[in-house]
Amino acid sequence: MTPGASSLRSGQPRFRRVLMALDSGYEDISSVEAAAALAARLQVELLGLFVEDIDLVRLAEHPEVSAYSMLSAGPQQLATNHLKRMLRVQLARCRQAIEEAAARRKIKCAFQVRQGRLVAEVLSAAGTSDLVVVGWSKGGVSRPWPTTRMPPVATAQAVTEAAAHSVLLLRPGGAIGGPVLVAYDGSDEALRALAAAAEIADLDGGVIEVALLTGRLDQAETWQREVVAALVDVGPTEKVVHMPKAGLDDLCRIAEREGASLMVLGADLVLKEKEPGRRLLERVDCSVLLVR
Repeated sequence: MTPGASSLRSGQPRFRRVLMALDSGYEDISSVEAAAALAARLQVELLGLFVEDIDLVRLAEHPEVSAYSMLSAGPQQLATNHLKRMLRVQLARCRQAIEEAAARRKIKCAFQVRQGRLVAEVLSAAGTSDLVVVGWSKGGVSRPWPTTRMPPVATAQAVTEAAAHSVLLLRPGGAIGGPVLVAYDGSDEALRALAAAAEIADLDGGVIEVALLTGRLDQAETWQREVVAALVDVGPTEKVVHMPKAGLDDLCRIAEREGASLMVLGADLVLKEKEPGRRLLERVDCSVLLVR
């Protein structure tokens, strides 16, 4: 049996704070409400981290910036004061969204503003027991300024690859309390993914569906005993499925078929697939938790 598999319950919670990563390229702030709801369920503080894109800050301070319009034949001077004002408005919207969502959920919250690159500032601000939340939605959002913002899945991959932080890719409007699909391959990281899923699903007696990623029947039987033993005192109802030859694409299809609200994966399972893994996660309809 995997060390520690006999029990997932411990005296300390896995997550101590939910850190919501926001920046000046983030227009759809509807996922802030879901992040606050998760923080309330976990009974932890919500931290809104707003990162001002250093390139946009420098652009706003440049005395001679031109913009091109399809309605004009040549360049037009861009009012840097207008850009500064738009950046301030975006920051204020994010701060207000965090504070109001926390007030509705009656949880502690904080709001930090930093200048730099999103991934670097998240890595600097996040503690080892923080759950980093990156929100995203399907389709692009038009913005009144250029942005160098990385795609959300790429941001999550960069954070998990660089440090021991778990990252939640949160779909706006996506429920957290529905079925949770967990990929299990017998590794320590998979056990941590199971523990994280249990911590979230246990809060309302949810259902955990555990996908055993092995082609060997004897190994699947051993892992199933480990999973059942680990979850016996935790609370959620478990459903164990043997998935020989299962890859990330298979897991995404299972999540869609089962109507999962959350898919919990060991980060290495996604990182090893690199670009194909990013494209798969961009298409999945549920939220995704990458566990370190």
